[in-house]
Amino acid sequence: MTNCPACDGTEHNVILTRSNVPVLQNVIVKTEEEARAFPVARLRICQCRNCDFVWNADFDADVIRYDSSYNNSVQASGVYRAHQSAMAEKILARPGTFNCVDIGCGEGEFLEELARSGRVGKAIGFDPAFKGHPGMHPAVSVRTHYFTEETARALPDDIHVVCSRHTIEHIPEPAPFIEAIAGYVRARNLPLYLETPDVDWILRNKAFEDFFYEHCSLFSPRSMTLLLKRYGLDCRVEAVYGGQYMWVEAWPAEEVKDVLPPAPADIPAHDGISEVLAYWENRLSDLRRDGPVAIWGGASKGVTFSLLVPGVDMAIDLNPAKQGCYMPVSATPILPPEEALARGVRSIVVMNPNYHAEIEARLNQLGWSGTLLGLQDRAA
Repeated sequence: MTNCPACDGTEHNVILTRSNVPVLQNVIVKTEEEARAFPVARLRICQCRNCDFVWNADFDADVIRYDSSYNNSVQASGVYRAHQSAMAEKILARPGTFNCVDIGCGEGEFLEELARSGRVGKAIGFDPAFKGHPGMHPAVSVRTHYFTEETARALPDDIHVVCSRHTIEHIPEPAPFIEAIAGYVRARNLPLYLETPDVDWILRNKAFEDFFYEHCSLFSPRSMTLLLKRYGLDCRVEAVYGGQYMWVEAWPAEEVKDVLPPAPADIPAHDGISEVLAYWENRLSDLRRDGPVAIWGGASKGVTFSLLVPGVDMAIDLNPAKQGCYMPVSATPILPPEEALARGVRSIVVMNPNYHAEIEARLNQLGWSGTLLGLQDRAA
């Protein structure tokens, strides 16, 4: 894919290329053999010179399958649950009771967060990977197919809010995806709420661990604003989650404008990632002299880190579904913290700075006294 999937621009910069990356990061892999044989593909990460959108030009949707083995839940973290509650409060700030739709709802956790307020009558999700769990809030129902113009016709007439969190980054053609959603909300004069990673944060922090195959479409505030405007939506964009994500509140504009912005004078070269990787390879080599090294975080960041940086002995994760399993391709074992400590871990690298304090408190409770550091602790 050479033209920008967001604005159809023809000029772009190649940010990085990688081969042999797993086609899915957040997947349950139960054996080491299965992990080493996991399907791989290639990254060619490009940035549009017209709108700033970032995408994987070598992405092949046919190799991706979101099924019951897919699991990206972080509900075991109190920090994440607090963030989820804060995002729900942004929607609940509207007056009165309402019905809502969540596109790409996962296991319906966000819908349940909204429903527990007592102000949501119908909370309807769309997600083909939905498995379900006992005790789901009675207001929540999930349709195990994609949201499209056709499937939207089966929704009840009394929908008041549409949201979609951490879904658009998985969509290789974001323009038709937004076009379908925008058509639905414009026809009914509804608000739309989106949450997605902010690629400006990734680039600014040289966060090599945040480029992976699942996330084929990455937005900056500028590229998101321009895409929504193209399909008749105005918006406000707010940095959340320590700047890693952006929260977007959108609403129907007075008129639809097919906007193609003038090219920026220059998009800066995004270098320094190879130096960051070299730093961590040397750092882990030093740390392993003291004993085994673990990373804390068995999701996307951890899968990428363990694949690119030699010397990771194990990963720690609080998600019980991942414990006892393996990371795809690298076959790094994923363990609960107690088992990792029992194996003599002396150093732990935290994959996401937002969880650092929570992890430190947990390790203190367990009486661990090794070296704890985070990706943000690297030398400048």
